[in-house]
Amino acid sequence: MKKLIPVLIFLLLAGCAQGNQDSLDDLYEAFERNHDSLQAEFSELMGEMEETEDREAKIRIIYEEALPKIEDLRRTIHNYTVTGTEHEQLKEEMLTYTNSLENLVELYGEFNRTFVNYNPLGASDFREEVDERLDEIESQEELVRQRYESIQEDYAQLTSESSS
Repeated sequence: MKKLIPVLIFLLLAGCAQGNQDSLDDLYEAFERNHDSLQAEFSELMGEMEETEDREAKIRIIYEEALPKIEDLRRTIHNYTVTGTEHEQLKEEMLTYTNSLENLVELYGEFNRTFVNYNPLGASDFREEVDERLDEIESQEELVRQRYESIQEDYAQLTSESSS
């Protein structure tokens, strides 16, 4: 009986570790699936925005269609439970990425709103303001890209550690 207890403890711990990895895999697969879907939907929305000259329609697309889709991704991530510090950190990275993506879309909205409410004919600093906003958007795009790549790298590292 004394020899059986350590074996049972080992099997229990191994089963928990596998369950933790399965939860992480499920979260990552859901994140990627939803991310890919979001990218496709954003491509469609950008196409709609390019087709219309109506700035108000562009703003509606951003605030009424794009931002709610990001919130759906955030809710999906929140719905998964992972255990272990590294797994929880990856989940937090996903949420941080989602926040960065939301900030980027809001910058697009603010940029479009500026053109709606701004008269460039009377302002000499109009071009400077446009350039500053575009630089801010470009910087946020780079941050979003880096955070997404970081999630992929961290997940690959976690899965390679668990298979070792």
